Amino acid sequence: MAMAQRDEADRLASSPAGKLKPGKPKITEEMRANARANPNSWLYVIDEAFDPDGPVPSWAVVGAYPVNGAGEIVEDFHPNDRYRPSPKALGFPEPRNELEQLLQLVRTNHRPAADLPRVFLDSTLFIYALSPFQRTVIGFHNTDGRVLVPAYTAKALVPREWPHARAVAGRDMVPLLAGHPVTINPHDRLTAIVGSEHLDKALSDERR
Repeated sequence: MAMAQRDEADRLASSPAGKLKPGKPKITEEMRANARANPNSWLYVIDEAFDPDGPVPSWAVVGAYPVNGAGEIVEDFHPNDRYRPSPKALGFPEPRNELEQLLQLVRTNHRPAADLPRVFLDSTLFIYALSPFQRTVIGFHNTDGRVLVPAYTAKALVPREWPHARAVAGRDMVPLLAGHPVTINPHDRLTAIVGSEHLDKALSDERR
């Protein structure tokens, strides 16, 4: 499995790493109040997806501001090198379904790409169709000659130039792939390529 970005209907390019680190956190009045109550300390900034009053993993700490003896925040932010921003912190849109949520978590290194096949099976995908009655899958060649089957997590993402798009359960696609990989949301910011062998394994694992 590999992350990838579809830049044209019949082309596929490697996804750029992109900027996955937000800027320096803005100091809020609540943070200043906290600092006044805790002079000569550090003010730790937690990723907004986590409850600061609950258990917070070390990689969810954005970084820390020093607090001086007067309880004032010193604007000398110390970023946490281990911080992994959540999709929410990066301003990703609210996911419409479990597969979109997982794509966001994989992109931000909160979940492994190996989790994709299982969720794919239980998802509804929109695939290319020449007519509303078609019951096969259609793939497109990418730049290195491989055939990839595009599948979208929402009808709103389907290219306008497609004649039709039909909704199909991920598990029903697997026997029709003939060994070709699926490219999920190839025109979107968050995309992935899932090999048919991984989907076959996910199906067989279910039957055990």
